[in-house]
Amino acid sequence: MESSRYQQVRSVSLWGGLKNVILSTVKIIFGITGHSHALLADGIHSLSDLLIDGVVIIASKFGSKAADEDHPYGHGRIETAATVFLALVLALAGFGIIIDAGFTIAASHVNTIPSHYVLWIAITSIFLNEGLYYWTKRIAKHVKSKLLMTNAWHHRSDSASSLAVALGVMGAWAGFPKLDALAAVIVGLMILKISWDFGWHSIQELVDTAPSLEETKKVRQFIKKIPGVAAIHQLRTRSIAGSIFCDVHVLVDPQLSVSEGHHIGQEVEHLLTENFPDITDVTVHIDTEDDELTNPSRHLPNRATLQPILLREWKPLLPETIIHAATFHYQSSGILIELKLPLSFLDQPSLLQELKKITHSAEFITGIKLFYYNPSE
Repeated sequence: MESSRYQQVRSVSLWGGLKNVILSTVKIIFGITGHSHALLADGIHSLSDLLIDGVVIIASKFGSKAADEDHPYGHGRIETAATVFLALVLALAGFGIIIDAGFTIAASHVNTIPSHYVLWIAITSIFLNEGLYYWTKRIAKHVKSKLLMTNAWHHRSDSASSLAVALGVMGAWAGFPKLDALAAVIVGLMILKISWDFGWHSIQELVDTAPSLEETKKVRQFIKKIPGVAAIHQLRTRSIAGSIFCDVHVLVDPQLSVSEGHHIGQEVEHLLTENFPDITDVTVHIDTEDDELTNPSRHLPNRATLQPILLREWKPLLPETIIHAATFHYQSSGILIELKLPLSFLDQPSLLQELKKITHSAEFITGIKLFYYNPSE
């Protein structure tokens, strides 16, 4: 799957690169010879696209690698970091075009008028870029690549900038020569807008910003409806290269077995990834009590500490095997102990009271339950 994803990104990016080689060469040469400030700026813009196409291919190749021992969450952040880099390149290109065109606008006289072929180059560029925009956007949605989506919108910005060039050239022909330079400024502003939109989004992803509140609310409500889930807390989500990683604490009945609690956790993981396509990784922490603000049972002794005490106190009344097999339920009020006894112990009706009496001084033991079973079954 990852290989197929990379192949699709590589294919569309290579075609984009071929387009940029041709257009940047044509625009720069004819922008100079045709006396069009806007077409020259557009050519520089297309030249920057070549770098972007290269970064997209390289970042997608490494970002599509599966998780390994050193990168347990995968390599998706490579794409995110590359998107930030692309945004910076776009911003620099945009500022450069605006500053250069600004000098031309500030000049007292602009005598040069763009040649007629500048318009036809701009129109050809519009059609090529629009075609690549729709193709790249479709692939980006299919493989869920923000990096490729950035490149798709970059093709759209190329198309819009070529439209501005065409309008500027026609304005210059109509007797307003500075409109060509003004068109270059418009190109620069469009580039800056796209740079900001994608750069800021990717920076948020790098610092583990959660998806929208609406999306998080949907996930929260969905988990609460899963059978066996009493409540949830500490739901945390983050985005990595188009995928969402989810961590959640799930509250279950404290009387459930460990295996049933684990099964509920597996159900949460399975149903989330099945119903939310963007969620690719889920970590479920099973709780028997709400520990969001405090850890109510942390002060209680663990099995390694408690079992020797019970062996010492209960040995006269119970076999060691039964004590070793005791089930401990940790609650905020203390520890509830469950013992499973053969039916033969029914002839000791006072056993429960004797056990409670012996452990009366252990205030952390809040209850003892006896369950009887037939060993022959």
